[in-house]
Amino acid sequence: MHAVAKFAYEAGQLQRLPRSGWLLAGVKNPESVAEHSFRVGVLAYVIATLEGANADRAAALGLFHDMPETRIGDVPSVGKPYVRTPPAQDVAHDQVAELPPVLAEHIAALIDEHERAKEPTATPEARCSRDADKIDCLLAAREYQAQGNQQVQPFVDSMSAAVVTETGKRLAVAAQEIPPGEWWANFAANFAKNSEAARAAR
Repeated sequence: MHAVAKFAYEAGQLQRLPRSGWLLAGVKNPESVAEHSFRVGVLAYVIATLEGANADRAAALGLFHDMPETRIGDVPSVGKPYVRTPPAQDVAHDQVAELPPVLAEHIAALIDEHERAKEPTATPEARCSRDADKIDCLLAAREYQAQGNQQVQPFVDSMSAAVVTETGKRLAVAAQEIPPGEWWANFAANFAKNSEAARAAR
């Protein structure tokens, strides 16, 4: 199990790796790659469920999709024309080389499937996972806008345009129609209302 423990420690590196695109946009203390991957997994599950795809598979794709960045870093889109990095599949192959074969095969397959999301033969789950990746970026940009950063609108526009599933497209529109904090405002208001009603009933 030493190899599995080493892999787990390596995965933890994503908790300390900031999303570099936000740094370029002037975001202070941006989210980590691990934080991004968590919500991608959640969104992939949601989108796949509504699309009639395998939600468990899509969530796993989203959770593991950025694992290679422990070794090559998070290269922003604007930097990719200037930096040569190996395919994510090659990095993943090295990352899982010491793991038990059945585990190595599963993880490598997840990363490969996600990386092929733009190909004509992509699985529905890969398309859902890729859409989740884009929508999480859109959501994060909206959250940074709410905190006062006005340089991230290009992220909202480009991520919205990149979504391909019908569920993803509808979600991208909805995310731009409501403020990021609306869920909390509604929850707090309902909590206060219910608490007042409970006190009155005593």
